[in-house]
Amino acid sequence: MTCELSLLRDVQDMEAIPVELPNESETLAIKKGMVHLSSKLILNNVLFVPGLNCNSISIAQLVEDNICEVTFTKQ
Repeated sequence: MTCELSLLRDVQDMEAIPVELPNESETLAIKKGMVHLSSKLILNNVLFVPGLNCNSISIAQLVEDNICEVTFTKQ
């Protein structure tokens, strides 16, 4: 999810869906598109959520869309 429409490519209008924010208020996702994190990392169907104050990434979506593996380590 992102509140920055400029990050999305191939933007499409969609039927609005409710999204709960961390402060427990609710807003609507109204568009979707692709985000290119790099030339090799692309996320599809990223929601545009006005009112969101940060970008949120789904690790499951990252892995599925890019057929990759993610490893978390303590440093």
